[in-house]
Amino acid sequence: MKRNVERFLEHIESIFGIDYTIKRFEATDGGPPIHLFTYKGIPEEEMTTMITYGLSEGNHPEWIGGKPELILSLETSDPAWGMALGYLVSERREIKRFSYGDKFTFTEPISVESEMAGFFVFSPSILDKEAKEIKTGEKSIFLTGMYPIYLEEALLIEEKGLKEFWFTPGYDLYKVDRKNLGLEI
Repeated sequence: MKRNVERFLEHIESIFGIDYTIKRFEATDGGPPIHLFTYKGIPEEEMTTMITYGLSEGNHPEWIGGKPELILSLETSDPAWGMALGYLVSERREIKRFSYGDKFTFTEPISVESEMAGFFVFSPSILDKEAKEIKTGEKSIFLTGMYPIYLEEALLIEEKGLKEFWFTPGYDLYKVDRKNLGLEI
């Protein structure tokens, strides 16, 4: 029987190919390490897509229907965005749900490209419904989207809700240098 990691690799390679780099992070919970897969030029030439593996190796009481792994696609070549994902998973596995609507913030900007200092969790924008799910022998793994935000936008999401924020004019989910919508409203 195939292990979950083998099913995961087959799945992402069937969608994105085999031209990726891997970075390893040690988990603070003492469990299996976290791996970050980085694809340059996916889904567009000027973009980078980063995908974690290792979050789903943990357990959370609210993960009933499946377990998440994170996917982030941005117009960037800065590896700091992926490093932030790896850090979040290595520090928060089994502590946080990583469910739609959850927000994660840092005290400093994630990258020198932007003042954005956080992420929110939502459906992955570059995958169709079938591609989000990786069937395993246990609970399915679901590729779960991460989107960078400014600290002020985290407050705006709390106030207005994620759906309204998502459809705010000027919101561009791939641009790391877009305007701060939390200062506009």
